[in-house]
Amino acid sequence: MFTTFRWLGALIFISVSSFAWGSPAPINKISLVFAANMPEISSSNAMSYAKLASLLALSRQEDEYTVFVFGGGSLGPSPLSSLDRGSHIIDILNTLEPDMMAISKREFSYYEDELTLRSYEAAFPFISTNLFDPLTKGNLEGVNTNLLIEKGGIKIGFISILDEAVVQEYLLQRVKVEEPKELINQQIKQLKRQGADLIVLIYSQEKDYYPELLAAKKINFALRLSSAEDLQSEAKESLNIFTVANKHPVRQLSLSWPVDSPAELQIEDNDIVPLSLLDDSKMVLLIDEYKRRLNRLLNQSIGQLTEPMQTLRELVRTQEIAFGNFIADSLKEATNADIAIINSGVIRGDKNYQADSIITRADIVRELPFRSHVAVVTITGQQLLLALENGVSEVEFAKGRFPQVAGITFTYKAKHPFGSRIQSILINGQVLQPTKQYVLATTDYLVQGGDGYTTLSMTQNKSITTQDTPLLSDIVIRAIQTKQRIAPKVEGRIVRIDQ
Repeated sequence: MFTTFRWLGALIFISVSSFAWGSPAPINKISLVFAANMPEISSSNAMSYAKLASLLALSRQEDEYTVFVFGGGSLGPSPLSSLDRGSHIIDILNTLEPDMMAISKREFSYYEDELTLRSYEAAFPFISTNLFDPLTKGNLEGVNTNLLIEKGGIKIGFISILDEAVVQEYLLQRVKVEEPKELINQQIKQLKRQGADLIVLIYSQEKDYYPELLAAKKINFALRLSSAEDLQSEAKESLNIFTVANKHPVRQLSLSWPVDSPAELQIEDNDIVPLSLLDDSKMVLLIDEYKRRLNRLLNQSIGQLTEPMQTLRELVRTQEIAFGNFIADSLKEATNADIAIINSGVIRGDKNYQADSIITRADIVRELPFRSHVAVVTITGQQLLLALENGVSEVEFAKGRFPQVAGITFTYKAKHPFGSRIQSILINGQVLQPTKQYVLATTDYLVQGGDGYTTLSMTQNKSITTQDTPLLSDIVIRAIQTKQRIAPKVEGRIVRIDQ
């Protein structure tokens, strides 16, 4: 019987024993906890690093063969990561002593070289199976292609697949992410030759051949990271696919199988209540020290919010929001541009603000954790139309390319095919002219074609990342400091007309 339980973090515990269950056949037993997506060290979710440390301590007391696997998704973005590129996460993990960490898209928040530096800081191996670096003619320096973990005579092989979309979403300039089908088959054979009893696939993006690999028992079970909340379905569970998500990213599984027959693997979910765990005192001290450092740098009041405001993910990526308007307006005003566009994926706070809330630097860095620099370009009306078409092309999937704008009012129909969704565009109250040139304020990320904004990569007069170019977060902080009291509003800049 399978049941679904929700968690937060990324670990795997494996305890091994062999004995008979009413028959001569010995049985291997494994307790496995999979977790990921912990970029915030002081999370408001049920599971925290302090509780994670307590859970690990309890498991290790009970079983000397405990294995801890971290699933990634945590080196960024966060306020602290914007300052140290995720080094504090590695420091915390080193204290927890994981056996491995899988690489996901978020590990590239600060690009390839920073990820390699984090691998040098880590006292545990990184793994990604389909990553290729032309400089090394192989994997990125510091990253393993597969991993075999052995505890108590049991060998478990891990294959970790990176979503190919990371190249475009994070504008990776050097490494390539290869289509993994053939690579997976190669790694299965290699791990089997090394004596792997079980083979585990870690991934985030679905492939149509994954169910085939699981049905054929080439992969014994899969662990999936998701940014959505589709934790599990009966179909996935029947295929031994177990998912963690942003707000509920921990699963604990009990595995058992006859020693000579891993194809008969049985998996059952276990329920461990995070609220029943005490915070580990040593981890609390470490996290508090990092929080004190962050507060010294960023816990400075910059203004006050006079109206309620939301930056919830499901709103930010599907509609005009008040904070998006404020960011775009601040960008437009600071650069004296005609118009401004940002991608909603740059806004990460996922928070409800009450009226009369005091706004600090930490709030803005939490909302805008990426080091996005201001860019100003000249764009034609036709190019702007194409850019906005891209912005609403995946609104039904709540993708980060959804635009927040200033100086622009437009309507669209989400039920129309991509390329014909935009219905009308006004520029500062005037009808868009396809051949007219407009001065656009945006970010270096979009000007380089990030989030599918390839049209912007062909614009003129690019002014992108330099030491003299301010960060988007700095622009917003200065705007709040200047105004002191702000009341951002939704003004009907973006209107969907087919709902």
